[in-house]
Amino acid sequence: MACAATEQPGSDIVTTICAKCQRVRPERTDAPLWQCPGCGVAYNKASDTRAAGSVISQGQRPARAVSESEGFPWLKWLLVLVLAWGAYTGYQAVHKRGEASGEIASISSRLNSSASTEQLAALAARNQPEDVLMYTADWCPYCRAAKGWMAQYGFKYEECDIDKTAGCKSQLAGLGGGGVPYLIVKGHHLKNGFDSEEFLAALQSK
Repeated sequence: MACAATEQPGSDIVTTICAKCQRVRPERTDAPLWQCPGCGVAYNKASDTRAAGSVISQGQRPARAVSESEGFPWLKWLLVLVLAWGAYTGYQAVHKRGEASGEIASISSRLNSSASTEQLAALAARNQPEDVLMYTADWCPYCRAAKGWMAQYGFKYEECDIDKTAGCKSQLAGLGGGGVPYLIVKGHHLKNGFDSEEFLAALQSK
């Protein structure tokens, strides 16, 4: 608190109050104008001491508040980013597993055949490599499944890899094929990928 000079309403009298002892300076006193008649301390010195104490006590609290809150926004945003990344990677893992499951189910449904193992083996024994031309690619899971199924029963075929053999990709495009595997079985085009029933029917056609 600093020395205060207040003017009382309705008068021209200025009241001076000491910042140290809070004594109001009387109108008549032998003490000089700069000195408090009660405690003997100069008005300015008492004001500076009180003000300094006030500044120090007030200056400590904001410093502590700033230091406590300096790292908080960074910690909060880091936590948000970690949680968001965890949620994203979890979603991707579940999504990929779902796609893989659907892909396997789709492949399995196309490899089921009503023919017996003996019938398939007999038919495979009569088939020649030139009877079947299959456009494939290493990255294609349906191609791997089709080749695995044919190898299981001994079916022979000619393969045209669109990534490894020059001209296979352009040939496939010329046939109107949108993807692999694309099979031509004795002139019959399997445009929608490999299907064991369709494959066997085309292989037995004359």
